[in-house]
Amino acid sequence: MKWKVCGMRESNNIQEVAAFGPDFMGFIWAPKSPRYVGPDFVIPTLPAKTKAVGVFVNETADNIISLSKKAGFSLVQLHGEESQKEIEALQTAGLQVIKAISVGSPKDLDLKDKPDFYLFDTKKGAQVGGTGEHFDWSLLAHYTLDIPYILAGGLLAGDVEKVKDFPGLYALDFNSKLEIRPGFKDVEQVKELVKQL
Repeated sequence: MKWKVCGMRESNNIQEVAAFGPDFMGFIWAPKSPRYVGPDFVIPTLPAKTKAVGVFVNETADNIISLSKKAGFSLVQLHGEESQKEIEALQTAGLQVIKAISVGSPKDLDLKDKPDFYLFDTKKGAQVGGTGEHFDWSLLAHYTLDIPYILAGGLLAGDVEKVKDFPGLYALDFNSKLEIRPGFKDVEQVKELVKQL
């Protein structure tokens, strides 16, 4: 099971978590997020197996492409109303695209875009980004595309066993439930997560 730790920001903490070998590490370039890394952030060197993910909300494709070269990420996670045209522009530039979808009903899984991965998170009103809560996982039965997905939404180490056999599940995304404070992960909890994985 592949796994992702999102919302990283502080250099020592990044290295501590990276030592456990996550498949993906997410860095948030959305100014309204409490985990915003800032405009000039450069991702530190990560282990070879850990791919850096830049997380954005309604940012232009040109800005994302430019920042990917400066900051050092090869995957992009989109949390806004980005179009298929923008997804394709990012893919043409050599970036893999994760499109985040807030899931609250079956119709949320009636999807037309063609990213490399979907990320399914919990819907909560007009809120953009994570909620730190599970959604009703039985809704995933309505997902019929062959694009692999990443499951997010308040995941804990103890959830690994419950979700591991979901069809189409590519990776698990962990963020707020591993934190001591926004952007700073509890290394002991990460250790427990790795044990479960």
